[in-house]
Amino acid sequence: MCSAVARWSYQNTATVKPFVSLDDWTGATVYGPEYTIACTWTADSEQVRETGGQSGARGAEFVSKHIIFTEDKRPKYLDMIMFDGSDGWEEIRAVTGWDMSSLGEPDSPDFKLVT
Repeated sequence: MCSAVARWSYQNTATVKPFVSLDDWTGATVYGPEYTIACTWTADSEQVRETGGQSGARGAEFVSKHIIFTEDKRPKYLDMIMFDGSDGWEEIRAVTGWDMSSLGEPDSPDFKLVT
């Protein structure tokens, strides 16, 4: 169930493939079942610091390709995401959240996913 602000602002959808693990034998990345999220996005080249997690390089800097905004809590670091406007699957390299209580949404944090 999404908040009133999310219903108004997140009019697009994206498909997410959740990162599960790296196969020890083949080195291949293993992903879980795909799911869809409501979102909005922007193509934005800005310098971002990687958030780390699941053996990630916490603090590495990179230039973003897309910034995706969503209320969905499921997307995580290293998941893959694809949406209308992307040119295929992109790896989520940073996830940040922020308080939405100023808009009357005290129990609904929103998230910024950076590829």
